[in-house]
Amino acid sequence: MNELRIGWASRDVSTTEPVAIPGQFHLRISEGVFDPITLTALAVDNGADHVVFLSADVVVFRSFMLDRIREQAARLCPDLAPEKILANATHTHTGPSIYGDHLSSTQAGSSTPSAEDFPHDGVVMASNDAYYEFFAKQAAEAIRDAWAGRAPGGIAFGYGYAVVAHS
Repeated sequence: MNELRIGWASRDVSTTEPVAIPGQFHLRISEGVFDPITLTALAVDNGADHVVFLSADVVVFRSFMLDRIREQAARLCPDLAPEKILANATHTHTGPSIYGDHLSSTQAGSSTPSAEDFPHDGVVMASNDAYYEFFAKQAAEAIRDAWAGRAPGGIAFGYGYAVVAHS
């Protein structure tokens, strides 16, 4: 049996810039950070096959963002198959948009407009493209660190209690 190796890495991907917050049917612009927006990478490798799970505090992952992360991760980790990077969102409705300005709201499958779609006097909104690139870079670097940090590990069954949010 092959040895299981596991690596973890995390990044704070919060921004103090006034960015669009998707997940509603109207534009919301951030006014600051209350709790950090994070992403976490988990690399699992048994010598014969591998996978990297990426989880982030965003409303949804679209394929164009995952493609960008895979592209950057492939440059940082040549021995990692980029198609084996899987991503999921915590589906927070209070995290920044990762759509970028290069796609219209319709193309992105989002109701979140870009800064150019919202030219009202006195309203400042940072470029979604800048955050898109920042997020992709941080995700790729977390994947690199998780991959590089793999160490012998294991999986076991257990009983216990988990604290779950309730509103």
